[in-house]
Amino acid sequence: MNPETGPGVIGKLETSLLAERTRSVILQAILDNSFEGKLPAEDDLARMLDVSRTTVRTALQGLERDGLITRQRAIGTTINRHVPPATLALQHLVGFDWLLRSQGHQVDVTVTAVTEEAPMDFRENFELDGGRYLMTDKRYVADGRLVLCVRDAIPEANLTQADIEPPIPPSLFEFTKRYCSQPIHHAVARISAAVKGDARYETRLELEDRQPFIRLFETHYASNATVVGHSVIDVDDRFIQLQVFRREPV
Repeated sequence: MNPETGPGVIGKLETSLLAERTRSVILQAILDNSFEGKLPAEDDLARMLDVSRTTVRTALQGLERDGLITRQRAIGTTINRHVPPATLALQHLVGFDWLLRSQGHQVDVTVTAVTEEAPMDFRENFELDGGRYLMTDKRYVADGRLVLCVRDAIPEANLTQADIEPPIPPSLFEFTKRYCSQPIHHAVARISAAVKGDARYETRLELEDRQPFIRLFETHYASNATVVGHSVIDVDDRFIQLQVFRREPV
């Protein structure tokens, strides 16, 4: 009998997922201002969350890479309040709806989806073939104004089920965890400056003619570098100003 599959043997816990959940809980605590200028020691966090110190350390390493905290020996873990939430939205650590609400806006989000061939602009910008994709359309309305539009294209072959029951999660990262054979591990974004009325950049944003906006072309990858999907994101930067965190190489 295989000792790893015999009676009484429990399947191994996926520690990477545990570290990811731990990181999410600590991140939410930081965003909720649950701690003052510093996080508790690793041992204390481990006891609070009922996980190992190794799991906490892995979670903190991720948050440090994202710029949310700085860890220094003999000083502890400092929360970087000067790093704005807009950096988290670009890294998909928080949703655009959360970012808008944190700025005091009343936000409504609608998500629709249909399976069809990729539209021409997706074919041209991402060099897609004529295959079928689940095309999602997400609209973020802040104080009655459409300020953010997201269109996603997920290859039909990557879906684990044909019918996706609403409500569809706005986060493509969350969507791929639930409904795709390979979830998103990372994304690469190309940022373009655009103006309303330019035939190359048709947009649903509620802007005046020739008014500028930001367009992101994102390609999403699994951990093995397989393409999971593509997104086109239009941003009214009067409401959302995307920012990037950079740090000295270590």
